[in-house]
Amino acid sequence: PASAAATLAPELAPAPLAPAAARDAQAAPAVELNVVADFLIAAELHEPDLVPAVLTESDRVVAAPPVDDLASAFELLLAEVPTTTSTEIPLPSRAQLRAQEQEARSMRSRRGESTARRAAAPAAPAVPVAPSAPFAPPTRSVPTLAPAVFPVAAPAAARPQPTGDRARTAAAKGLTVVAMAFVALMAVSTSLPAEALLSSADVQAAAFDAQRSTSAEPAQTLARAAGTDTITVSRDGYKAQTIAEYAAASGIRMEATFTNNPNGTIQWPFAVGVHIGSKYGYRDCAGCSSNHRGQDFNPGIGAPIQAIADGVVSQAIDGEGSLGVHMVIDHMIDGKLVSSVYAHMVHGSMRFKVGDVVKVAQVIGKTGNTGMSTGPHLHFEIRLGGLNGTHVDPLKWLYANTN
Repeated sequence: PASAAATLAPELAPAPLAPAAARDAQAAPAVELNVVADFLIAAELHEPDLVPAVLTESDRVVAAPPVDDLASAFELLLAEVPTTTSTEIPLPSRAQLRAQEQEARSMRSRRGESTARRAAAPAAPAVPVAPSAPFAPPTRSVPTLAPAVFPVAAPAAARPQPTGDRARTAAAKGLTVVAMAFVALMAVSTSLPAEALLSSADVQAAAFDAQRSTSAEPAQTLARAAGTDTITVSRDGYKAQTIAEYAAASGIRMEATFTNNPNGTIQWPFAVGVHIGSKYGYRDCAGCSSNHRGQDFNPGIGAPIQAIADGVVSQAIDGEGSLGVHMVIDHMIDGKLVSSVYAHMVHGSMRFKVGDVVKVAQVIGKTGNTGMSTGPHLHFEIRLGGLNGTHVDPLKWLYANTN
């Protein structure tokens, strides 16, 4: 400290200490140098070159204030150092920056829409765009950022599809149409009944074939002679007949009046169409009842008569009353009791008795001329509600219910 103080200007040197103060200073412990003292020592300060001042008469001499210690002298030196001034520059806040960015985005969006509209409109001569002014740093007001302009490319022209792609597309569509048509044909072929495409002649032939009695001849056999290797083969005989021949063999005179379905649940009383005679209701003929309650069929003497539906025999009389040999069968059709009557059959031709169960299309007897009859025919009746039920027109009922 003593050396540092000696290097100072003579006016700033400390005053000599009193004897008592000198003793106290020698007795006091050494004080560590502060940062400022270390800086002054490291800088190796020396006495500056002073230029003697020339004072004029108008100058006034001001005596320097007394300096008591080194710290006061240092503060005096620092006071003579000129101070610098700073200007505060306001910066935008985060909210302002976000608002500026959002505004810039909206401007770009509007410019993009405007560019798209211009691209869709007829082409116009290009107008040069002046370069934007350089960015100026903000001072006291929030600056307005100029949005950047991004060029929008014009829509590219549609590229023509190669010939190979068009061919593959057409082939795929054609394959789809073919597959759908095949599925539709399969649905139609599987949903139609087996006899939907048969003619009336085919249906009648099937009915005759189903009623044909089996031959009593032995079936095909193989016989081996004893002691030999010879095998004798016996074959069955067969022959082909038309529908007319079948009808003639059964004693039926065919007419194209109706077509019976051999697989129906409700069928006609004959397997094939026959002549339709006197109808239901009032009639005027010699030896006939004026109020005819049935429908007459004229297939010929001995023609087989079949049951129109499944049922149970409720009456079977082999006599010579007004109906002659006749049978009544009760049926349950659509949950209602319906009775069918078959009259004027041949004596001894009835195949069922009271209480027997009869299946549809089973032969129940043969057409005859018994009872009050003017010729071989079947008198057929339909009674709703049972044996003593209400009479209805049998022909209309058959047309409405057979299937």
